[in-house]
Amino acid sequence: MNKETKDFYIQSLLAGTLIGMGDLVYVVSESHILGSFLFSLGLLSILIKGYPLYTGRIGYVEGMRDLWKPIGGMLPIIVMNFIGIALVCSLANASRLDLSAVDVMVKTKVEQSWFSALYLSWGCGAMMYLAVNGWRKTSNPLTVIMPIMFFILCGFEHCIANYGYFWMWIARDGFTHLADRIIELPLGFSVNLLIMIVGNALGSLTFSKI
Repeated sequence: MNKETKDFYIQSLLAGTLIGMGDLVYVVSESHILGSFLFSLGLLSILIKGYPLYTGRIGYVEGMRDLWKPIGGMLPIIVMNFIGIALVCSLANASRLDLSAVDVMVKTKVEQSWFSALYLSWGCGAMMYLAVNGWRKTSNPLTVIMPIMFFILCGFEHCIANYGYFWMWIARDGFTHLADRIIELPLGFSVNLLIMIVGNALGSLTFSKI
């Protein structure tokens, strides 16, 4: 593995950890408005550092073949984003942070209909593209903060962030019960997560290609 490839994977993982930090501040914040505002620091940091984040890159693919390129492709980014956010959010349960608010969040996300998951993830994808595009054109933090607050306060679905919330829930009883919690996950977890990955892409591509 050459240095470029290694850096790509490490940076994709770090992008996931930064979104995980956003998840944490949103869950522990008593104010949804303040939590959504602080969450945007995660994406701002990713844009400043140039890290690969699936929901920030998917709107810029040139064609279907780009989804599977080893370098700059979407599949490796998704995997490393997921690993990074899972580490941050599952380990947070070992800290003194109160993450109990995540229980209701995960229940709502898992039990919603496929149409709700698709529509809300489409909206998130649109806002993510507008945030990244606004930053690329202006380097103004407000062009990032406003779309991020918009999608969070509307309850739109971000596939990477949601994976972090799921891991907060999975590890709520500690790592000794981790396997049991994973087995207990309803089918809606996997189905809706896949729908959100597609929906985020559709939302981004709607505004990037037209």
